[in-house]
Amino acid sequence: MEPLHSIYHYYLDVLDIAFQPIVDIHSGSLFGVEALLRGTDTLGFESIESFFDRLFEENTLYTFDLALREKVIKKFCTIESHTEIKLFYNLDNRLLEMDDFSKGNTSRILKRYGLDHKSMVFELSEHNEIVNIDHFTSLMSHYRHEGYCVAIDDFGIGQSGFKMLYHATPNIIKIDRFFLSDIDSDPKKKLLARNMVQLSTLMGCRVIAEGVETEAEFLVCKEIGCHLVQGYFVGRPTCDCSQLSLQYTHVNAITLLEKRTPGDQNIIRKRLEILETVSIDDSMELVVDKFKVDQELSLIPVIDKQGAPLGIVHEHRLKAVIYSQFGRSLIQNNSSNFSVLERYVESIPIVDVTMPLETIVELYSLSDSAPGVLVVESSKYIGYLSARVMIEAVHERNLIRARDQNPLSRLPGNFMINEHIAHSFDSGQTSVFCYFDFDHFKPYNDHYGFRNGDRVIVLFAELMHKVLLNEYFIGHIGGDDFFAGTIIKDEAMFDEFCASVRKLIYQFSEDVREFYSAEDRDRGCIVAEDRDGVTREFKLLSVSAVVVYKSVTSSIHSAEQLQKIFAVEKKNAKHSPEHLRLIID
Repeated sequence: MEPLHSIYHYYLDVLDIAFQPIVDIHSGSLFGVEALLRGTDTLGFESIESFFDRLFEENTLYTFDLALREKVIKKFCTIESHTEIKLFYNLDNRLLEMDDFSKGNTSRILKRYGLDHKSMVFELSEHNEIVNIDHFTSLMSHYRHEGYCVAIDDFGIGQSGFKMLYHATPNIIKIDRFFLSDIDSDPKKKLLARNMVQLSTLMGCRVIAEGVETEAEFLVCKEIGCHLVQGYFVGRPTCDCSQLSLQYTHVNAITLLEKRTPGDQNIIRKRLEILETVSIDDSMELVVDKFKVDQELSLIPVIDKQGAPLGIVHEHRLKAVIYSQFGRSLIQNNSSNFSVLERYVESIPIVDVTMPLETIVELYSLSDSAPGVLVVESSKYIGYLSARVMIEAVHERNLIRARDQNPLSRLPGNFMINEHIAHSFDSGQTSVFCYFDFDHFKPYNDHYGFRNGDRVIVLFAELMHKVLLNEYFIGHIGGDDFFAGTIIKDEAMFDEFCASVRKLIYQFSEDVREFYSAEDRDRGCIVAEDRDGVTREFKLLSVSAVVVYKSVTSSIHSAEQLQKIFAVEKKNAKHSPEHLRLIID
């Protein structure tokens, strides 16, 4: 390999490295950093791409990249706890076309700095056209076999992405920013991104949502099953390594509400099977001995040095080797491919303990041969769920919901309403809560009978489904009392919520007229005895609502305070011309 010309040494001195954090989408803990080049403009180049184009034209791309690689690794080692995170390094795929390209150089650099191969993630992008996909994927497989992690960057924008996913089987997929920009308001992007996540997860790949800039985008990426997140919402690139954090608390705060409430997570945790693991660096002889000692053992999870699951070793895959004439000798021979554990690792879906059960089961069901799923928390293995256990978990969760569900309206009852309120308070985010109470329901029930009273309740429940947005939580407190609520992202969303409540109030007063006799409709009231036995007129049914807007600085700190506000303000709502009382705090 030719030594670097002095001009390139100058380039290296001028250039700096910025690191952008990549964090676990569920916990906010730092998973790795992407190295980004800074200073090419100082050297007179319009962009980083034009800088590498010049290196390619001068046939010095590989030589310079190796020197740059060492500069990046040296700075990476100044990050606190750098041995516990991964370094993402972008490879120009034209490196493979350089005459002086050779193998083993990165390994020597890592060894000098005391880093493991698994610390390094090579990112490959399709920004530059891949001329020979077969040659490209074979080299990617080579990097994997040497122990490096491989990531496909900008996934979804090029022509070869799915071929690379099929042939090279990368460890990590980074979904391109195009599919994530405004994903919260673009159903087509959400559908495409969800399918990418599901396909990648089924193939054992972790998925990074790249370029996430807003909380709304973040929440959708989390909803569709992304494992990791990177972008301005998490943190901007920085040349100052001291600004990087091992924990990004604002990310953790968003998911804190899920971790503090009972539900799917508790059901999953109590059913987790804590299978003993092996490290990817362990010998095959050790793995075989584990199966030999425990005759009931059918699979063993395989993890990396950071405790993240890579897949499983299934006992049936070892039979052909173990029971062959020279099987044991091949496994014990360190120079044999049969002695390498990675050869036997099978990919199965990896899910986070905070995921909804529906998402976990959906990912599992899309897999043809997986015996179950590996469960992680903060990207680290915590247990295993078999197919049978998942079925039991879903059954238990359905029973809990069925017991809480109101048998008449089929809406969630007080348990889930209180859970929603607790979620909202724990999140610390701006929230809106609405309490609905029928006006003149008792006289109607007494006059027309409880069966017609039940029909009115069902009518209102159906109207809630029709009028209120799907993302709003709706529930039935009991009798003629109902509830709705949601997290508020901006003022426009609050206005939309209030508009929906007004529409619901109006629609109910119109539709409920059909439940009266023609005489009562024409009269606009019913004539009946009140509680004291005095005959009087009662207006036709309507509904009143109290809407409470709780800002991040609100003085409302508990569900009890909220309930007291509802109890007091519902009287004011009933006397309001529009049957609505707004409380903004």
